[in-house]
Amino acid sequence: MRGRLVLGTIRANLGSYLASAVVMTAGTALLTGFASLLETGLTTAARSDDILVMLPAILGGWTVAIVVFGVISTVALTVQHREREIALLRSIAATPRQIRQNIVLETTVTAVPAVAAGVLPGIGIGAFILQRLIDAGLVHTPVQLHAGWLCVVIGAATSLLAAISAALIISRRAASIPPVRALAESTPTGSRSLTRVRAVAGVMLLVIGLSMSAATLAMANGPLLSSTAGPAGVAVAVGLALLSPVAVEVVGRFTNAPLGAAGRLATRNIHARAKYTATVAAPLILLVGIAAGTLYMQSTEDSVHHGASGTGDTAERLASVNYLVVAMIIGFSAIMVVNTLIAATRRRKREFGLLRLTVATRRQVLTVVCLEAAVIAGLAAVLGTIAAAATTVPYCLVKIGSPMAAGPAWVYIAIVGGAFLLAMVATIPTAMGAMRSRAVDALTAT
Repeated sequence: MRGRLVLGTIRANLGSYLASAVVMTAGTALLTGFASLLETGLTTAARSDDILVMLPAILGGWTVAIVVFGVISTVALTVQHREREIALLRSIAATPRQIRQNIVLETTVTAVPAVAAGVLPGIGIGAFILQRLIDAGLVHTPVQLHAGWLCVVIGAATSLLAAISAALIISRRAASIPPVRALAESTPTGSRSLTRVRAVAGVMLLVIGLSMSAATLAMANGPLLSSTAGPAGVAVAVGLALLSPVAVEVVGRFTNAPLGAAGRLATRNIHARAKYTATVAAPLILLVGIAAGTLYMQSTEDSVHHGASGTGDTAERLASVNYLVVAMIIGFSAIMVVNTLIAATRRRKREFGLLRLTVATRRQVLTVVCLEAAVIAGLAAVLGTIAAAATTVPYCLVKIGSPMAAGPAWVYIAIVGGAFLLAMVATIPTAMGAMRSRAVDALTAT
């Protein structure tokens, strides 16, 4: 009986579960790739291959935090979308314990095949990076990729545990929602958008990130400098993402501003649905923070080596590999952004139908969606820039004696512009698809 209910729930919410499955698969592949390099380095005795340990140990540590946060965010969004359905189950005598068990089982059924699908591509990613290291002359001894149990444990188990842990935590709150109150909500609202657990976790990560930034200032100028500067930005980015409902409250102050009907409705939607807004903005904050922080950290390193003699060739070869790895991490973040935005927008079909029944045209609804996406991307750009500064400012002070990173301004413009573009590309076509049916028919959507 429970098995049929779980499979039926997954089929009914296929879009949301597919979005979380894609993020789990991509995250597992990325983690497995770094883990295979680390395992290869640990099984290689030659000291010339220390790069195989240092590279995945430093960059892989960031990736673990990014992937875990991405998986938790997508699982949380999936459960948020099901609050009305959960209320229906509660109204027919389903107990909180049964709700929690179903959510964990549904997440596990989705996660296991998604994680398994990411292992082989991850080994391919590891082999690809290893070959680039060999081609760049950074690995001098003949080395073959070693992908054993350590690789699978780090890659697959991390994603799976993140998904199940997220389901265990989030299901407790979902099961405690009173049926009458939840049934009255068509979409997640702003009530308790910043829970005590979320606030404490966000503050703790901010403290950790800022402490690592301060530690970077005390470190010597060397190859290990990025081992604290990089994670500092990631910790601050995740902390700001968790605390982003506070920033949403600032947007709420403009609900009565002369922004036009569409602008006022967009800001009111963002403010009234603060929990939803924060969940959607989180991957964008992470994307901007990681992209700006890592790219400008590397461009500053490049400027130092270009001015030094005797180290240029090696530094350039290492930089090319670093850019490749950073591009993969940014690519995962982009996948997380697009999947989150598409899944979130698709679930607003009923809301769009209500707007159209109140004499709003499809074009007006689409304008509101565009403005919401622009405001969310703007919030993400601001918070992501702060997170990037936690990486670049201390790193650059040690490297070049200036808080300003060395690198072209167009990189930052491209990052912020890319965030806005991703937000628009993910939401506009999805919103248009959600409004293809008649407004009356849309009211039956869950």
